[in-house]
Amino acid sequence: MKILLDTNILVHAYNQASPHQKVASSIIERAMAGEIQACIAPQVLFEFFAVITNAKRVELPLPPDKAAELCLDLWECDEIEKIAASELVPREVFNLVRSKRLSGSSIFDCTLAVSAKVNKIDVIYTENVRDFNNYGFIKVQNPFIEL
Repeated sequence: MKILLDTNILVHAYNQASPHQKVASSIIERAMAGEIQACIAPQVLFEFFAVITNAKRVELPLPPDKAAELCLDLWECDEIEKIAASELVPREVFNLVRSKRLSGSSIFDCTLAVSAKVNKIDVIYTENVRDFNNYGFIKVQNPFIEL
């Protein structure tokens, strides 16, 4: 099963003040060890960097150089698959924007959902299940809630 890791999984994994830190860091450790088929997108790393270095978003922000190092470690990890938005993604995203009347920052979740679909991802791990449930073509799971 291929799992796309959403930004909040990384934020919880590397935020020592997070109540979900243990579960999230376990997911990252398992991904980096190749125990689960995890995937990340460049967008997720950019969002992670923006959040984890911002004192308004996390209680214990990381220095930018440390956050960049973590992003590079994740990106260069051979066990974590990298996905990208293909040329098919913008057309589908903007068609969804029109049909679902999306606006603002919701385009970022839409782009991840469509990228996951195009890259044949089975499930997105995220704390924000509602952000992805609207699409109907990708399974979404909150790993912080016991199933």
